Amino acid sequence: MKHKFVVSLLFAASIALFAMQTLQAFGIVAFHADFFKKKGTIVLDAGHGGEDGGAVGTNGVLEKEINLAIALELEKNLRQNNFDVIMIRGSDCSVGDQSLGTIAERKRSDTKARLRMVEEAGDCLFISIHQNHFSQSRYNGAQVFYSANRPESASLAEAVRQNIVSSLQPDNKRENKQADKNIYILHHCQVPAILVECGFLSNPVENEKLCLESYQKEMAAAIYNGVIDYLQNDKNTEMTVKSEIQGLANT
Repeated sequence: MKHKFVVSLLFAASIALFAMQTLQAFGIVAFHADFFKKKGTIVLDAGHGGEDGGAVGTNGVLEKEINLAIALELEKNLRQNNFDVIMIRGSDCSVGDQSLGTIAERKRSDTKARLRMVEEAGDCLFISIHQNHFSQSRYNGAQVFYSANRPESASLAEAVRQNIVSSLQPDNKRENKQADKNIYILHHCQVPAILVECGFLSNPVENEKLCLESYQKEMAAAIYNGVIDYLQNDKNTEMTVKSEIQGLANT
């Protein structure tokens, strides 16, 4: 009876290995730790939303739209790989008190509401998706900001940066930056937290890329793979499907 149980588990693990190899073929690394269990919680923030459109691209696209598109793709990747995901917004909306009288008051309310959602999530990772903009159009490339409140934030930022560079932006030499008080949520939150500026909407070439669904999916996959690298390396998570199968065989 025990032999049949082990064989069944080995078969299930083999099927899972095939599924993970399929995901890898599409550029999405499957995370093997805690193989039969729920993984941690990740809070995703699609920056801006509602009346706050964020930066405006060279073709008139609003930053909030691209932020949401990438965040939704990233959410899909994470959920497919058994992560719990909390979306600060899943549509074009503000999350603050819209009854307040001025835009500035509503913006402060929105920012504080986002931070509150992170705090209520407890033990989690926080990832905020944004797009950059500058007065000169020649600047391009993603850049990652990280919270100074937890040392793990810098490791997460570096893992994400490396994956974006290796898969999408090989000429990108930008370094990660520690967030200051001007990035309110990163300055105040007490969990590993990063903000990813995926590119410059003020650069015509990069703006066009960021508007493409295919590029948005690639950006989401790069960020996802960065999260996986962080979890595997930063937490010394060495468990793989192969080790799961070996462990079952020794049962």
